[in-house]
Amino acid sequence: MIGESEILIHNTTYDCSKAVHYHLGQFPPANLDLERLIGPLTETTMSLTRYDTLLQTLPNSELLLAPLRARDAVVSSRMEGTISTLEDVLRLEADGDENTLPSAARNDTLEVALYARALRQAEQQIADGYPISDHLIRTAHRTLLSFGRGAKNNPGHYKVDQNYIGDRRTRRIDFIPIAPEQLGPGMAGLLDFIHHDKTLPILKTAIAHAEFEALHPFDDGNGRLGRMLITLMLWDSGVLQAPHFFVSDYFERNKDEYIDRLRAVSAECDWSGWCAFFLEALTAQANSNIDIVGQIQTHYNEMRDRFRDILRSRWSTDALNYIFANPIFRNNRFKRNAGIPPQTANNFTNRLVDAGVLKILIPPAGRAPGLYSFPSLLEIVEEPR
Repeated sequence: MIGESEILIHNTTYDCSKAVHYHLGQFPPANLDLERLIGPLTETTMSLTRYDTLLQTLPNSELLLAPLRARDAVVSSRMEGTISTLEDVLRLEADGDENTLPSAARNDTLEVALYARALRQAEQQIADGYPISDHLIRTAHRTLLSFGRGAKNNPGHYKVDQNYIGDRRTRRIDFIPIAPEQLGPGMAGLLDFIHHDKTLPILKTAIAHAEFEALHPFDDGNGRLGRMLITLMLWDSGVLQAPHFFVSDYFERNKDEYIDRLRAVSAECDWSGWCAFFLEALTAQANSNIDIVGQIQTHYNEMRDRFRDILRSRWSTDALNYIFANPIFRNNRFKRNAGIPPQTANNFTNRLVDAGVLKILIPPAGRAPGLYSFPSLLEIVEEPR
């Protein structure tokens, strides 16, 4: 017999006696404690502006930030229990074929790579003039869950059954998102808020992220998609001039508080507490990003001189640019895509290996191309700061 404080899910009984329910009728928040938030908001704005200005001064920011994008995908996915490494993801991208990985790592790594792909597709849609919309969100979800384990969780379709957030190990439900029959109006309200509410853009992004997580509109992938929404909104609203802000590091390092603050929105209507935490996250992450981008830029400048000394070729910068954007790569793709004559490119990898700049991960064998890594760059971007 199931009691009122219990829920039966897939023949397993869960304790829901302390579960918080979605805050029906309390979105958007009627008022925020702006006196509490104005100081942190000013600090966040300044930090984001410094970060954005730094990126605008870099002539090759897309190239330099490519490894950071991959790392953000790793960290955001790890928050949802998908364990992979940056090297796994870069190896997958180097081959473009998930079957090159050991089977135990393949599904996790593919899920991480799909996160990065979904974000790029959403960014392209916005760049093409499309708004953040129901269609954009569902398309991103379809890509996010298009292969691997997520493919069974209705990619691109909103939930039709009630979902729950909790701990499978302890059989405890912590949060009950909005009911499926109320999700349509809930998503419509969220999108209307994003496009028409007069709240300051950074605070609007904070509120929209919390609301998306509380709605939990899909069977799977909600956390990753909600964190994508942060980058997309900051860019779309003009806070950032390019969609290159990576916030998952801070949320992972402070995961317990992140979850508690989101839960308190529904439990106590504490939108201001959530916004204060969100502003703290963005400020800390912007400052961290400034530091790591500075390290990457310095390393690029140092390597530009070293590549010239080692290669002594007019194509040395082309080689550097390709390897910075692809710090793990197959030699056949390097020869094909770096804009360097194939024989010259092949000679370059040998010289860079001999000089200790590149490391051989898998030596070439017959027609199978070698797999190489650029360890000095990976050391900078591999672990969250």
